[in-house]
Amino acid sequence: MSDRWFSILLITPAMVVILVFALLPLAYALDVSFRFADLTRGRLGDFVGLDNYRIVLADEAFWKSVGVTLQFTVSAVVLEMVLGIAIAFLINGATAGKGIIRSLMVLPLATSAAVTGLFWRYLYDTQFGLINYFLGLLHLPQPNWLGDYTIALWSVVLFDVWQWTPFVALIALAGLQALPKEPFEAAELDGASTFRVLRTLTFPMLKPVLFLVLVLRTIDSVRLYDAVAVLTRGGPGTTTESMTFYLYRTGLKLFRMDYASTMAVFFLYAMLVASLFALAPLLKQFSTRASEG
Repeated sequence: MSDRWFSILLITPAMVVILVFALLPLAYALDVSFRFADLTRGRLGDFVGLDNYRIVLADEAFWKSVGVTLQFTVSAVVLEMVLGIAIAFLINGATAGKGIIRSLMVLPLATSAAVTGLFWRYLYDTQFGLINYFLGLLHLPQPNWLGDYTIALWSVVLFDVWQWTPFVALIALAGLQALPKEPFEAAELDGASTFRVLRTLTFPMLKPVLFLVLVLRTIDSVRLYDAVAVLTRGGPGTTTESMTFYLYRTGLKLFRMDYASTMAVFFLYAMLVASLFALAPLLKQFSTRASEG
């Protein structure tokens, strides 16, 4: 067998999986978005053109869910990046116990958000939750974490930060440990300050790693569903209703799969465009380095 056919044989299983679980559902969603599709009717309806797209674009609830998603994404990703990078520097400077610390940091990532969300729902409980219990011992206010519309979204943000900050920290730590030592030794001999070393050496050399983590966490945060479904169900009211949860409610609660498919197409298009613009500088940098090498 030639190398060409052997390589085709190797990638065929992956291509079949992508075709069955990604491309075919995408094509079906596109078809449904151009039709009248009410699940209570039991079948796809007639072709309606761009009517579904016009209705979705004029839907105030849809745009409100987009605003909630953006607010959550910005808040969670900024906190995770700042805390994750700080933790990575602390672990990198530790003299002992790095392996144990890394192992413990993996624990929040080892369980799905649906399972850990149940634990946090009990922690947030106003009657027997541990968080309010300890706040009561300190004679501090005991808020209704998931029922108060002013802090419900921040409660979801706190849960996401707890779960995904270790991911940022571990990737940043790997980047720190992979940095060459010679530039830092030269800077130390020259008497450069810690701030100058961070500004001129550490962060510029870590930039590709941190930027990739930022893009990955942003994409994952925009897809927020599990935490909302387990903790708040979009409440109180629609305060924490993310775009994906509103899509789920429209399609599988209100049975309007045409509107849900249209929102899914919008969501996919927005994520593709944002990812292309975000990854373009990084891919260009990698290609430049490869050509120079």
